[in-house]
Amino acid sequence: MEKILYAKPDLCTGCNRCAYVCSAVKEGKFYPTKSRIQINNFTLNGYSVPSICFQCPKPECLEACPEEALYKNENEVVRVDREKCNGCGNCVTACPYGMIEQDAAALAYKCDYCGGDPACVKECAPGAIVFRAEDKELRKLRGLQMKQRIESGNPDQKRHQVGLNLMSLHKGSPKTGI
Repeated sequence: MEKILYAKPDLCTGCNRCAYVCSAVKEGKFYPTKSRIQINNFTLNGYSVPSICFQCPKPECLEACPEEALYKNENEVVRVDREKCNGCGNCVTACPYGMIEQDAAALAYKCDYCGGDPACVKECAPGAIVFRAEDKELRKLRGLQMKQRIESGNPDQKRHQVGLNLMSLHKGSPKTGI
């Protein structure tokens, strides 16, 4: 993968502009609950955490699909072939970050990096969402975020718990960049 998507929660203002633009691009209307990126706002703590798809090196979602509807493209981005999706939801359950969901027809959808030009990154004024080539520092910070795996719950619950975990990490060590 040439570039990766990375979230910097310490810069997120919780404005949700990324979710609005994502839904507009992917759904054709402002429908942030159908966005491929979600923001967990912890307003009482003054903290917001963008939830992003990590495009895992060994994606559990891909392995869980009995129809091979999920696949990696030439850039190592996990994509959904909605023609093959049978709506079983195995991929939704398998994702430890809550980043795959199903639409009203039960077909899976997830972030696909907008074909290499993520709209969320362009819309994020504070720079809380970054799309760039991976380097040693980014690999370390991303690894810390990816360790926050949640094995049970629905996608909202998983994203919320990951957000809480990242908020705790940040408060415990403000120089982590998380």
